[in-house]
Amino acid sequence: MAPQNMEGMALLAVVYPPEDLIIEGILETAGIKVFKMKESIAPVHGIAVGPLAEIKIYVPADQLETARDIINKTKNSN
Repeated sequence: MAPQNMEGMALLAVVYPPEDLIIEGILETAGIKVFKMKESIAPVHGIAVGPLAEIKIYVPADQLETARDIINKTKNSN
């Protein structure tokens, strides 16, 4: 889901599937709203790598540092 107006949003990460789903799940569990932007053609043609497959993950700007901390702690715990 992508907001019509990106004002107040900050880019958290640029990832590839399925990492976007993992990050989205972790952050939404923590109460942080996640917005994703991606090329609409990628899933239609099964593109999984390269610029067309990139997914940009945005969070509210005032929650960016919290989101980064959560993701870093999750990565470091594995």
